[in-house]
Amino acid sequence: MQKTILVVEDDSNLRDFLKKVLSANNFKVAEAADGAEALEAVEKYFPDMVLLDFGLPKVSGETVCVRIKKDHPEIIVIALTEKIRSSDVVHGLQIGADDYISKPFIAEELIARIDTRFKTAANEPGEPKEKEEQGTEKIVLRESIVLIIIRIIFTQAIFVLFFSLFSILISYLSSYVNTASYSSFYFTVLIAGFFTNIGMVILITVKWNSEYTEVSKEGVIKHSGILHREEQKYACNFVEGVKLKQSFLGLLFNYGTIELYDPALKEQVYLLNIANPKKYSKTIQDIVSKEQNKPMPFVAMENKQES
Repeated sequence: MQKTILVVEDDSNLRDFLKKVLSANNFKVAEAADGAEALEAVEKYFPDMVLLDFGLPKVSGETVCVRIKKDHPEIIVIALTEKIRSSDVVHGLQIGADDYISKPFIAEELIARIDTRFKTAANEPGEPKEKEEQGTEKIVLRESIVLIIIRIIFTQAIFVLFFSLFSILISYLSSYVNTASYSSFYFTVLIAGFFTNIGMVILITVKWNSEYTEVSKEGVIKHSGILHREEQKYACNFVEGVKLKQSFLGLLFNYGTIELYDPALKEQVYLLNIANPKKYSKTIQDIVSKEQNKPMPFVAMENKQES
């Protein structure tokens, strides 16, 4: 079956040359002139291989390489670059490139590398199904139920305090005036307060259920709102480090805040007051990192509201 190769190169002359050479060797060719176009072309054409210039405008070739290997690990990536230092070669291979060709190169060398990579890929066993499922791993985090219970107890305490003071006031007035006429008013206030109290408890519970955060390899999404739903999607390119913060009460009742740090955007994403933070900090680390202590790319996303 004819293979598709995506050529990502900002030099139009070199891009045309590569297209001509690849077409002459019976490959389908797709093109992209910058990193942003490359990411779109990968999703549009699903190429078997990408010839990737690392010195790209808009989105760097390194970022494109990492994103391709994250979303489509089966795609072969051959890096094209003018850098020839061994440290640069190692870096390119570490972030996911399958091979590395320094410019300038001859067409015969490129075709030989391409053929070798396709033959190697054909002989490699397929990825286990479990690994494919790990790519869609997602957890849902809510505020600790302990804090919700504390809020409900606080609401009940206010309710009891209010009616205790109200009853004391009525008792005090009864010694000076005839309070019989106030009986209906008293019970009206009591019933109104009771249903208000029930409504506050229901509101606290519904709010807790509707406000949560999803963490997956696709990003961090915070959901909020009851009648009018809103999503806050964080534009993290890389998450480097998962930091756990717990107060004394947090340690006592097993809740805390997890902080994700994006060094590229210099942005912190806080997952506030969640239950079992130690357990989830390890789970989140496993989700956002392919390997321990290595950053994992997040998809850049924007805010979205839904009615």
